Amino acid sequence: MNMRALLMSENFHKAMIFLGVIGSFITIIMGWGGMDFLVRTVVKKMLRLVPGSITWNMWKTIPIPVYLKFNIFNITNPEEMSQGAKPRVNEMGPYVYIIDYDKHNFVPNEDDDTYVYQDSKTYFFVPEMSNGREDDMVTYINLIFVGVSHVAHDFTDVDFILETLDTMLAEKGEKLYRTDKVKDLFFDGVSIQSYIELLEDPLVQQAGDIDLPEDFKDGKFALFKGKNGTLDAWWEVHTGIRDHREFGQLVAWQNKSKLTFHKADSCNSINGSDGTLNPPFVEPGISDLFIFIPELCRSVKWQYDHETVAHGIPVSRFQFPDINTPAEDPDLWCFCPHDDLGKCDIHGIASLAACYQGVPIMFSKPHFLDVDTTVRKQIDGVNPDQKKHGGFIDIHALTGVTVQASVTMQLSIELVNWPAMPSFANASRAFVPFAWIQQEATLDALNMFLIRMQSTFLGLWPFLRWLNLFGCLGLVGIGGLLVYNGRKGSRTIDIAEEENKEGDVDQELNVWIKK
Repeated sequence: MNMRALLMSENFHKAMIFLGVIGSFITIIMGWGGMDFLVRTVVKKMLRLVPGSITWNMWKTIPIPVYLKFNIFNITNPEEMSQGAKPRVNEMGPYVYIIDYDKHNFVPNEDDDTYVYQDSKTYFFVPEMSNGREDDMVTYINLIFVGVSHVAHDFTDVDFILETLDTMLAEKGEKLYRTDKVKDLFFDGVSIQSYIELLEDPLVQQAGDIDLPEDFKDGKFALFKGKNGTLDAWWEVHTGIRDHREFGQLVAWQNKSKLTFHKADSCNSINGSDGTLNPPFVEPGISDLFIFIPELCRSVKWQYDHETVAHGIPVSRFQFPDINTPAEDPDLWCFCPHDDLGKCDIHGIASLAACYQGVPIMFSKPHFLDVDTTVRKQIDGVNPDQKKHGGFIDIHALTGVTVQASVTMQLSIELVNWPAMPSFANASRAFVPFAWIQQEATLDALNMFLIRMQSTFLGLWPFLRWLNLFGCLGLVGIGGLLVYNGRKGSRTIDIAEEENKEGDVDQELNVWIKK
């Protein structure tokens, strides 16, 4: 049978009807619930921490570039500041580092559906992206000296002891400010030998057993001391195998399911992820996004902002929330390190003293963005900009994948004009900014392409399902019409042949009669 005959055959037309009916049935199932079920099933299957899987490998080493940017507030009037002038700062940087992530020492916990592991980060300076060099000299607020002044006042209120302490440190060269290399300040360490010698002084030893924090005992201080290329904290994370809603969610940090820094369990809770993994099926405006940030000693609930598009991908944008006071949000009372909650009454800035050995380190958004204006008036040179300084995370709602993120925070310290300490007596009270840090990451091009194609297809699917349904129904209609026409044509031919036979009989009869 040639192709033309096949296409004109009734069996072929019946096959068209059959395929059209089956196609319509499948389209109805997939178009009104089936596609959503299929996609969700595939997402659940892929987003699980199973050794050797694509998700596991991407989580273990984080192949996308993650940048850490340091911006330092250089004090331009240090001597005048010591004599009571308003601190004047100018921003240096950014000093940009790329972070090489890795995870080690995996221990599975099948009973809890978790993995325990250690992480490590190695920082590499990126000069072509930086505005400055690692050996730049910067003048900044002397964090250790100012911190010691606060701790001393918590320890005693005897003016003679406080004055003696200040004098002994001043004789060793300590001032309200110091000047060091950028790299020393961040990684290699600046000398704090003065404080070790102070604690070894017989007069100080008579006051009691006073120990330096363990990190300071080698006479060096740096923001990221001991954290470059070394094994760091222990983490425990859900794999998401049993429950996709738990995917990437933290169970413990440093082998503890709760922190011990704050005054109540609600503030010590470890909620959310470490920022690298999120559960799928984010519901904009409904789903909570918590990220545990060890440097802040707390989990931060990010605030849903709006739907937007990033790199051609529809995303839900979450913003770093406002930093409220206990008066504005009573649930935050346990983050205040003071018994008097009135000492934690400045909107936009919060104390980290509870997790930094009592040193009154404060955190806020960069350049005191969204902080009470009285704080910004204490400093010359800060210029908050929402677009530049407001942190955000863009998440693809279906998969929970972070498409791009910019996490920012500023560290400051409160300078107090202590009357009993000569080095501080003339200073103006102020929150002096020290540095602000930005961590940035963007999803790699391949995964962005795959998510973009998926999003495009799912966006067109409501139209495609109708198009496909009409096409299948059209196939049924055309097939039925062809079968009908084919059968009608066959009947016409049969009738004509019968009429021809009857005509032949009549003709023969007429001939016989004539004869």
